[in-house]
Amino acid sequence: MNEMNQNFRKDPLAVYAPASVGNMSVGFDALGLALAPIDGSLLGDVVTLERLPGTAEDWELETEGAFADALPADAEDNIVLACCRVYQQAAEARGYTLNPLRARLEKRLPIGSGLGSSASSIVAALEALNRWHANLLPAQELFALMARMEGSISGEVHLDNVAPCLYGGLRLCPPGSQQEYALPWPAAWRAVVCWPGTRLETREARSVLPEEVPRKTAVRHGAQFAQFVHALHSGNAGLAAQCVVDHIAEPYRRSLLPGFDEARTELAALGALAVGISGSGPTVFALVDDWDVANRVAYWLDRHYRKNERGFVHVCRADLGGTRCID
Repeated sequence: MNEMNQNFRKDPLAVYAPASVGNMSVGFDALGLALAPIDGSLLGDVVTLERLPGTAEDWELETEGAFADALPADAEDNIVLACCRVYQQAAEARGYTLNPLRARLEKRLPIGSGLGSSASSIVAALEALNRWHANLLPAQELFALMARMEGSISGEVHLDNVAPCLYGGLRLCPPGSQQEYALPWPAAWRAVVCWPGTRLETREARSVLPEEVPRKTAVRHGAQFAQFVHALHSGNAGLAAQCVVDHIAEPYRRSLLPGFDEARTELAALGALAVGISGSGPTVFALVDDWDVANRVAYWLDRHYRKNERGFVHVCRADLGGTRCID
């Protein structure tokens, strides 16, 4: 085997992966948006790699950040360390032996928030590993590895968090495929997101969904999703916003989100174009195209939907850059 020389990089490498809104109401399991708070803060996880002294025999993991207390106590149960090991296996399959590194996860996203927390950690880790090792894995193989690791947590492989997190923007991700497509994002749109400070596991949120939906619902959903994509490509932002309605998951998940029904009614009255559940919740998002409306929506969510001091509200644009180095 060829040994990948860690000495080609001496300085630490830090990679940031943004939060994302999965489903976007109209695109269950198939549509995701990367988020960038307009105040410039980093709403996403950061993974930093650095060399270990001497000839280390195993990978090391350190954790820090506002939400590190929710991570598994045993590093072996952490998805970032798991990413290091599967990347090493992928390198070995190509005939390379990697020198273990120290990984540090700055956990900036709450777990079980509906903001793509696991996807952010996975994408940041694997992108950092690939950049450290001179892009050893081709882009499509790396993307598939990210999807597989995300599926190991959620129980099913869906790309609506991984794709926007990695590539940025609004992404269409057909289920059962490794393909993803960029969709236009209206320049005036902002997404106001509020995490109430509570936790809802993806597996729990999926357990309330029916195995089948009525034919009329399926037809309505498919037509509305198609109309949404058409409206974006034709530049009709008003029509696109009208299509941001969830007929598949929201009717069943709304009961898991105390205050959601009130929020949807009140935010619409304040001028929000659409209101929905981010991913599987409990975070909610509101689309707006006016700065004053954005501020009023953010204020209402902060006063009425945020449940504790750990919760937060951000007015966001689409993060068009996706995952990137920040060192």
